[in-house]
Amino acid sequence: MQYELFISPVALSESSNAYEFYEPTSIGLGDRFLKSLEDTYKRISYLPKSYGFISKEKDLRDVKIKDFPFVVIFQIFDNKIIVLRVFNTNRKPLTKF
Repeated sequence: MQYELFISPVALSESSNAYEFYEPTSIGLGDRFLKSLEDTYKRISYLPKSYGFISKEKDLRDVKIKDFPFVVIFQIFDNKIIVLRVFNTNRKPLTKF
């Protein structure tokens, strides 16, 4: 079963910022980031419960984006997935989850 995926405004902003950082660094690197992120979203959509919990309340999960220092942080509600963050693991969080 494929879950319906919703992406928060914060996650959209973080992924856009990552693209804007990577693309000038090396032509095509931003596009590779977006492709890896899209692949991650597809994996989450099909098997969201296969990823581990990152909170004591067992409501938040994360998955690493292949080849980049980012994780996608998400929650599952019934047959829906809400992507809360596309978090750069090289930076300290500014907000709590």
